[in-house]
Amino acid sequence: MLIPEMNEYITTLGGEDYKWMILGLWTVAAAITRPFSGKIADNISRKSVMYIGVIISVIVSFSYPFFMNVAGFLFLRFLHGFSTGFQPTGATALIADVIPEGKRGEAMGIFGITITIGFSLGQALGSTVKAAFEMEGLFITCGVLGLISILLITGIKENKKLVKQNAIDKGYHSLYNKVIPKRDEIVGKEVLQPSVIMFLSANVAGVYFLLVPDFSQHLGIENKGMFFLVNVLIVVFTRFIAGRFVDLWGARRNLYVSLSVLVIGCLVTGSAQSESHFLLSSLVYGFGAAIGSPAIMAWTADIANPVFKGRGMGTMFIALELGFLSGNFFGQMIYDNNPNNFFNAFLFAAVLGALGVIYLILTKKKKAAALN
Repeated sequence: MLIPEMNEYITTLGGEDYKWMILGLWTVAAAITRPFSGKIADNISRKSVMYIGVIISVIVSFSYPFFMNVAGFLFLRFLHGFSTGFQPTGATALIADVIPEGKRGEAMGIFGITITIGFSLGQALGSTVKAAFEMEGLFITCGVLGLISILLITGIKENKKLVKQNAIDKGYHSLYNKVIPKRDEIVGKEVLQPSVIMFLSANVAGVYFLLVPDFSQHLGIENKGMFFLVNVLIVVFTRFIAGRFVDLWGARRNLYVSLSVLVIGCLVTGSAQSESHFLLSSLVYGFGAAIGSPAIMAWTADIANPVFKGRGMGTMFIALELGFLSGNFFGQMIYDNNPNNFFNAFLFAAVLGALGVIYLILTKKKKAAALN
């Protein structure tokens, strides 16, 4: 809900040149947190990680109205990133526990649909809530939704025996050993390939999240979340069937299609000169993103070490956050608050998508050569 209004809000505070930090600091904090959240998810509880993430989000959301300057606002954005570093790690590890291997693509697709619906509706409603109740009302609304999330988590069942056995098998008895990651527990090397693709895809998403609000305003679209509201129409349908395609054809084939469509989507969005053209491009981008997300998640879940499932998912999410950071930073550098640079910024995103296709081709050939 916050993202569509963040660029304008920080501009009113006098921080126009720091737009990239809105998501940049958020992603840095999330990336720092991932090794810890993965360790806790693997050795204490998946749900506890989710609780920590949502509670942080609630506290920060209610705190925004009290920090009415650029430094204070960016500090809260950094703290808000810790919530993202925890909640998704626990949620994806929990899903990976209960879904059979041959159904993970479909399951991650359905999980992705719920994320997309919430994200897109939040984007669309954010501008509406802000128009009715100002930014303070928007912040409070986010906090209240977080409180509702806490109540919903209480109804989720978890196989705690599996997590406890993991800790016992690894000889972890003290809280310190269960929380503080060792060097070999920070990054799961086995999930390197899907993490690279996640990094490149997240760069593309980072450019979109940074520029869509300003691009919408430039084209005279009053609701800055309309792009993602239109986007959800194609995403919901595509993710449901894309998850099944992952199970049938494998992640790589789906990612070839996903990244290729993302490249096209970036070029279509960057060249938009009208509201209809811009919103049409959201369907192209949404189609590409919807195919890729369940493929990356299922690929990661399949090859992650079962004993270190949280570490594997955490590694993939670290790549996600670093990609967001990179996309925001370089996107802002290219855009430079000049509407004439929209196309160049999206061209940069398109190049990264193309690099993803090349990487998949090269790693597939390397794998085939190793087998021979």
